[in-house]
Amino acid sequence: MPDSGGRRQKQPPNFFYRGSSMKGTFKPGDKLIIEKIPFSLIQKGDLIIFGREAGENGDFIVHRVADIASDGLVTRGDGCRDRDSDPVLEENVIGRVMQYDRKGKIHKARNGWPGRLRAMMLHGRQQPLAAAKLIFRRPYRMIRATGFVARFWRPEIETILFKTPQGPLAKYVHEHKTVATCWIERNRWWIKRPYDLIIRPELERRLPGRSARAEDRLPSPQD
Repeated sequence: MPDSGGRRQKQPPNFFYRGSSMKGTFKPGDKLIIEKIPFSLIQKGDLIIFGREAGENGDFIVHRVADIASDGLVTRGDGCRDRDSDPVLEENVIGRVMQYDRKGKIHKARNGWPGRLRAMMLHGRQQPLAAAKLIFRRPYRMIRATGFVARFWRPEIETILFKTPQGPLAKYVHEHKTVATCWIERNRWWIKRPYDLIIRPELERRLPGRSARAEDRLPSPQD
């Protein structure tokens, strides 16, 4: 993309989403397609990617702009109760999310006022869900610790390894749906419920690259 002087600007890299702070908008493994944008054009409701430090190296965060203050951008995840504690400075912004690729299908990201409406809807759903999670958290954890469900539920889970700018990513797919991901170098897991009843990262030691039953060993950075 040329700038006003006719030179070509460096295109921002693509990122793979991980975590749960944007639950309801992104899913782990989604490929985020971003664009560079002048800081002055960022609006409330925009989905931005920013680093903990200036530049495109290291960890990154994708959150939505909740407000614009004199000392920076106030951000909040669509799946978070509270706003982020620290403002985002201009030098930390990597770009704005315009689209995302989920299982090969391109989706448009909601920015601006449509993004603000979506965030309001998602935040409004959090209170009853938080109460239900609090009530059932302890029984669920007790069932998971026993490993009882894995004795009877044995789905075929395919493991697929990807190379990404953030390091190797292993995805676990059941019936064409991603049910778990693992950032191998960091040993950072996300597992969709109820698959965490049968996939237990602390016990897994299987190399990726072939189909496996859930009770088989899965990849770890030590392999």
